[in-house]
Amino acid sequence: MKDFEAGRIGLGVNSLTGGNSHYIAALMPLKKETKLEITELYPGQLRVGALKDGLQPFVDRPEAMPKLPVLPGVLSGLAVIRTQNESRDDAKLINLFRNTNHPALAKPDQVVLTWSGDPQTTQSIQWRTGPSITKGEVQWVKKSDYNRFQPAQPKQTKATTFKMENANLLNDPVVHRHTVTLTDLDPGTAYIYSVGDGSDDGWSELAEFTTAPGRTEPFSFMYMGDAQNGLERWGSLVQSAYRQRPDVAFCIMAGDLVDRGNERDDWDSFFHSSRGVYDHRPVVPAIGNHENQGGHPGMYLQMFDLPKNGPEGIEPERAYTFRYSNAEFFVLDTNLTMESQAAWLEKALAASTATWKFAVYHHPAYSSKPERDNPSIREHWTPLFDKYHLDMALQGHDHAYLRTYPIKDQKKVASTAEGTVYIVSVSGTKYYEQDKREYTEFGMTNTSTFQVLDIQISGNRLVYRSYDTDGKLRDNLIIEK
Repeated sequence: MKDFEAGRIGLGVNSLTGGNSHYIAALMPLKKETKLEITELYPGQLRVGALKDGLQPFVDRPEAMPKLPVLPGVLSGLAVIRTQNESRDDAKLINLFRNTNHPALAKPDQVVLTWSGDPQTTQSIQWRTGPSITKGEVQWVKKSDYNRFQPAQPKQTKATTFKMENANLLNDPVVHRHTVTLTDLDPGTAYIYSVGDGSDDGWSELAEFTTAPGRTEPFSFMYMGDAQNGLERWGSLVQSAYRQRPDVAFCIMAGDLVDRGNERDDWDSFFHSSRGVYDHRPVVPAIGNHENQGGHPGMYLQMFDLPKNGPEGIEPERAYTFRYSNAEFFVLDTNLTMESQAAWLEKALAASTATWKFAVYHHPAYSSKPERDNPSIREHWTPLFDKYHLDMALQGHDHAYLRTYPIKDQKKVASTAEGTVYIVSVSGTKYYEQDKREYTEFGMTNTSTFQVLDIQISGNRLVYRSYDTDGKLRDNLIIEK
């Protein structure tokens, strides 16, 4: 215990490495008759509570955090400052200053496609340059008009550019990131493009994208769980997956794309490992707890240009929805409260006329890892999945592979026509144990996978397949409507 004078108090360093959970601070007045007032807490996500047996000491995701054990009587009832467990890296001393293995150059790199508007008629493109390049643009042309010997005159669109500064990145503290959203594109059309600064030698290699079809057509997409660790080996998986299935229209990632979401060197490794894939096929990301490092996914939101059609009162791009052919996708943020997104989710599900409906989020409704559980998802979201018949929930976080039986009202049901199938997957190299649960139809551990979902219009069929790093089929499911 330590005494403090009235006034501003700094609580010091949490840990040397940032690997441990935060300490919590319990406070009592020196004299019992004195009323204790705690004001101006910083950062703003901190909360004051009363110390008692079973208290959840952290404000973020209480169902996933340990509760306090039985306390000595002298501590019971004291005021306690509830901190944020995800902020544990913010006060570390070791490895605060880092180097990136992939520093920026004058020539563009980290070219990535996303959607921020209608996939039929728009395409967002982001990329990086070194500090000397302060502007950007995209040249683009329909693939049908392109001839490498006599290319058609390309159109040009100027980029929005911002300076990204990371003082703790010793060998590459300043880069520029550029974003362009192409509009008024033709549906179902292939385009060739290049990004650069307008100078003769400042252009990227040619790449291409294809807009979504303007009518109902069959299509395929890829889905992966956590990359997070071992990004070089994950790069081998995503490159191999794309070679095996170059026909996929886009790639879903259900959170934890990186391990340290607000440290740029991790993102540099992620984009380096996925080069040649995400500049040809849009990535559709969800926010995991590791993107939320420090309590806010700031760098994630800087990296990706995404739809701004999520719930009111929530930061844009953290939750969103989009439609592709006869399927609709509802991307959610499990770092926020489930309740804060439930009304928007119900409205979006109720308005959807899509044949196929998918939810994408990080923390699973039905966990794979022992002793993990996320009841608030089942309280606020899965009843909506039941009511509007969601076909699949694509999840991550538990670092194993799991596919549930069809579930409705939190019970196994006879067919996919009645219930929702929940998937957990991992694409990186960190693995967890797995319990056999009553809802598990198929599960496996120590296996990195990628999933391809083929939506076939003839017969209204969804063919779901999961492959390992060698391209071997490990799981499959067919849903017919």
